[in-house]
Amino acid sequence: MFTQLYLTTTNPELPLSELSRYSGDIFLSAVFHTLVYAAFANVVWFIFTGTILSSQINQRLISFLIVVMAFGYLARFYHVKEIYQAYDKNMDLTRVHLDKLYIGWIFIG
Repeated sequence: MFTQLYLTTTNPELPLSELSRYSGDIFLSAVFHTLVYAAFANVVWFIFTGTILSSQINQRLISFLIVVMAFGYLARFYHVKEIYQAYDKNMDLTRVHLDKLYIGWIFIG
């Protein structure tokens, strides 16, 4: 669903000015994943307590996760550029490194 966005935001040759063109997609991804994580948190809470999280806690959780995920895209973008520099601008090694790093952690998360 967000594969193209992942490939675009992990392209170390993409200038920062071009990344801003994808801000709508980044926000949509952050909202989607936030809702999935908030739902998961509610399910876990329900399993252990028999109730769902209060609306106030859900609002705080969702607000926090949206901010963290939105800034996470920017942080990942800069991290990718650093990895690219560390591999002396070798795109193949960078892509292998990124796929092992992020795809592995995405599925664990």
